[in-house]
Order: sequence, then C-alpha cells, then structure tokens
Amino acid sequence: MQSDQPLVSLDTEGTRITAHVSDPPLRFTAAPLEREHGYGHVTVPLRQRGLECTVEYGLSDYIVHVGLPDGSSLIISPPQEPSTEHPPGHPESWLVTRGHPDDSAVHEVIYDSEPDGPHSQNGGNVPSLLAAIDSRLDQLGVTPRAGTASPRASAARALSPTAQRTMPAPQPAASVIRPALPPVRPSSVPGR
Repeated sequence: MQSDQPLVSLDTEGTRITAHVSDPPLRFTAAPLEREHGYGHVTVPLRQRGLECTVEYGLSDYIVHVGLPDGSSLIISPPQEPSTEHPPGHPESWLVTRGHPDDSAVHEVIYDSEPDGPHSQNGGNVPSLLAAIDSRLDQLGVTPRAGTASPRASAARALSPTAQRTMPAPQPAASVIRPALPPVRPSSVPGR
C-alpha cells in the first residue's frame, strides 16, 4: 500500500542531522506504465491537470496526444523525420503543436527545441518542455495541478521567445486610490 505522506530520510554526520523531504511517489491511474512507452514523465504532470493523454506511434517514434477542454489538442513529439536514436521518451529535442480538428485557424507551435527552433538551447530538457506547456495551458484557462501556483509558467514565459504574454490591467495612480487630505492651514490663534 502506498502512502500519500512525504518521504523523509535522515543523514547524520557527527552531531549534525539533515532531513531530506520529498513528495510521495506519483500514482499512475490513467494508464499502465507499460503503455506509456517511456513518456510517463511527460503524461503524468498533464494528467494531474485533469487532461486526457494517450501515447501513440507517429511517423517514426511515439508521440503524446493531449485532449484540451476546448476541443483542441496538443501533440508532443520528438523529431519524426528523420528519426533519431534515443532512449524511449528522452529525445534530443521536442516539438509541441496545438490544433483543432474542426477549426484550421487554431494551429500554433507552442514549443520547438529542434536544432533550428526558438527553444533549441533547451534540447531534450523535459522541465523546460513542461514549463512551456504549463504556461500555455495557464493562458488557455486549463485547471492547474492541485496545490500549485505554477512557478513553471513564469519560468517558461521568461525562457520562451514565442510565449504569449498577458499584461495585467494598469493600476490607478495612488492619488486616485487615497482621497487627498485637505491642505493644512496655519492656526489663526497664537500658541495653537
């Protein structure tokens, strides 16, 4: 039986004790690991946001298909042509696109770390990939993972030259918020 409690390990060195706390292991309820084809590290965070993910075979490698609430979907894939040799789920680069089966106007590249892509400096880095995806999902209003404020989204916006930014509405000036106090008048009575 798995516990939902954090894992704690203690290291002792002389009189010094160091505690290491880590999250409990993730539970895989949506699909058995053997059907993930090495992509569980990509699908689990997306499923934690309530999204349905499938791992399918593309042109020359497995791809992740993610259904979004608005009917559009994400395709997360390693390079397909030409195919590359890499451990399952750990390619040298990633391409993430969003499209809608009924609306050809909905087509965007969310992340491209292929050699000539705008995120090429990240290569096959999965945290950068997930940060960019989280950022776009936040913009689309997809429910965040429980208990997260999505710091990855902020990181993705900082890293991504193509991420869309939503600017907050300008705040009114301080003088509008606080009423002006009446001017101070000198007292007409001496000593007061």
